[in-house]
Amino acid sequence: MNPETQSSTNVYSRLLLPVIVSAGSVGLSIGLIVPLTSIVLEQRGVPVVAIGMNATIYSLAVLLAGPFFPRIVQRVGMLRAMVAGALLSGVFVFGLWLEESLWYWYLLRFCLGVTGGIHWVSSEAWINAMAPEHSRGRIVGAYATIWSMGIAAGPVLLKFIGVEGAMPFVISGLIMGGASIPLLLVPKDGRANLPSRPFRVVPMAAMAPLAAVAGFISGFLETAVLALLPVYGLRSGIATSGALILVSVFAVGSFVWQPFVGWVVDKVSFKMVALLVAAISVIAVPLVHFNLKLPLIAGVLLFVWGGSVGAYYTLGMINIGQVFKGAELTAASSMFVMAYTFGMVVGPLMGSSSMHFIGPAGFPVVVGMAPLIFFPLALKRTG
Repeated sequence: MNPETQSSTNVYSRLLLPVIVSAGSVGLSIGLIVPLTSIVLEQRGVPVVAIGMNATIYSLAVLLAGPFFPRIVQRVGMLRAMVAGALLSGVFVFGLWLEESLWYWYLLRFCLGVTGGIHWVSSEAWINAMAPEHSRGRIVGAYATIWSMGIAAGPVLLKFIGVEGAMPFVISGLIMGGASIPLLLVPKDGRANLPSRPFRVVPMAAMAPLAAVAGFISGFLETAVLALLPVYGLRSGIATSGALILVSVFAVGSFVWQPFVGWVVDKVSFKMVALLVAAISVIAVPLVHFNLKLPLIAGVLLFVWGGSVGAYYTLGMINIGQVFKGAELTAASSMFVMAYTFGMVVGPLMGSSSMHFIGPAGFPVVVGMAPLIFFPLALKRTG
């Protein structure tokens, strides 16, 4: 590596690495707080519908507040928006312990959706703005992996700290607020505020339909699978421990594959990767269904399927960086995050409804057909 290339790499590392680490910290806190709040509410005897609503409010807050994110980021600056989003989210997480009222929890969860959404959108816009074109895929893949690993590690950490008392809320709040610390390492000469253009969802989605659909499918499949795959396994005759392993294997596959996906996009072809991901995510579903009671085969298939599902987010974020530049990035990232959260709301609803009316086979029908809407958009790509 010549000195000029090495210097350029160091600059990009200083601009990007702190933001990626910050995102991983936020992911870890979310991985803690989501199962923690559900367990605590269950222990209090709160009805399951109300527990589900508590989990859904975060996504609804992102959907409702999303159109305002670009204006907020434009006012305070992208880096400051990330810092403020992390710090305020940490305060709201800790605040959950101060009052047991369900409506109070709903309010704080909504506030978490707004402040967390600001950090989320700002982080992704920053990464796409700062990533060099020739390595965008690898950088986005690394970001997606660190974020997913943080979320996956949350429940593991929760096993060690427990769910009793204030301690898990304090730790989760400190981790969330601590996500602001790496951002202080961004060089002062790299903190320039990127302007943002006015945001309207439909025009933005029309400018990058592949990214919008990829975001929707990602949220749809990830949430539906993580929420309903254990139920599908149990109703298909799998033991409880086996059903939980199914989810774990799928989750591991969803983040392990992302750096490789990004690398292939950089080196080969976005279109080829997009078509391959769509094909795998469709074909793997019936294969899993018919081999569900063969642990080794099912495990391999779930690992590959999880990788293809996780790749939708990576591909969508890469496409945002390809289509939009400068002032458009914050608005485009808001559109992409809103598409993802809309999928998070719709996916479990359609998956559970199909299982109710069709039986266990309804689940693979829904999650297998959803990616089909991605094919025509991928086919239109020229490279």
